[in-house]
Amino acid sequence: MFRPVPVPALATALVMAVMVAAGCAELERPEGFSQSPTTSVVIGEGQVFESGEQEQAEEAEAVDNFVPSPPADYQPQVIVAASPTPLLAGPTGSTPFAEPLTEIDAARIVDDLGGGLVVEQVGGPVLYYQSEQEPREVAEPEAELLDVGFWGGSPRAFVKVDEDEIDWIRLVSEQESEELERQNHFQLNPGEIIVDLSASRDIQAVAIGDDGCGTLRFYGDTGTDLALPGPEDPECTFPGRPTYGAVALSPDGGAVAYTVISYRGDGTEAATELVVRELIAEEPFFPRRRIGEDLDRITSLSFDGNRVVYAKESGDDVSVTMLTLIGGNGRETPIALGDAEEVRSVSFARLPLALG
Repeated sequence: MFRPVPVPALATALVMAVMVAAGCAELERPEGFSQSPTTSVVIGEGQVFESGEQEQAEEAEAVDNFVPSPPADYQPQVIVAASPTPLLAGPTGSTPFAEPLTEIDAARIVDDLGGGLVVEQVGGPVLYYQSEQEPREVAEPEAELLDVGFWGGSPRAFVKVDEDEIDWIRLVSEQESEELERQNHFQLNPGEIIVDLSASRDIQAVAIGDDGCGTLRFYGDTGTDLALPGPEDPECTFPGRPTYGAVALSPDGGAVAYTVISYRGDGTEAATELVVRELIAEEPFFPRRRIGEDLDRITSLSFDGNRVVYAKESGDDVSVTMLTLIGGNGRETPIALGDAEEVRSVSFARLPLALG
């Protein structure tokens, strides 16, 4: 059942955003970035404002809050954190990344929505690569890169610093500093762990595990649970194993794809199904389908609004598949991986890359 976010809390957050923006110099807009209103999840149609809140909300909407916008004919490529060499892939094949990423041993790679890449190295720190600049360390080796979102005029990398705790790191700032702005975004309840996180604009979808079968939640730019409609609680056949595995938001933040896992009696995966639905809807807009057989593991998932790409482990074999969401069954296309021996993550490049 849909439970709207309390309006007074939203108004307070919006006023704070206005105050911060008023005290900062204007950021230079990267090419390809465009104006966009605040996410519709935050200010929705039909909300009732108390006295004075309407003016505050209108002021907040007027703040220069641009977000990335790809070219009209842009077809996102897939970034594959593969070993021994990261790849850029599409339906027609894949190519290794060029320097300086050729030899990097990456656990995860995501784009920064401005042509650059954020890379978590295996056993190493999280690095930020931008065109014609030396890579910059943005998080310590113990941090786990999850995704990059965008609000307040900047891309923000989300890193897991504990099983139940997420920080964001502001990647672009108008202030010259050796240290990037960083703060804790949210911490889960006792006994809960973060299974996966996807970020789009100022929204995060989070798959959560607990001593039951877990849940799927959505958070906003202040780290508050948005209480959006979620899936019905699953039948909990194996407590302690998360039902929701991989999760991915569309680039416009309007839809979400996620996996639902069932288990055998010994706790191993029995099947994995894919669900794709609009964020504020309770029913899928694409038929639920099975994408994993017994013992298969879906290790990574990404969603560009029209296609889903996922990495799957089947015993010693690894594969990457692109599913185009057309018709009742969709169209599956295997992604050629060349000499890749291991695939650690897949993600769509939401804007054209300046590296690769």
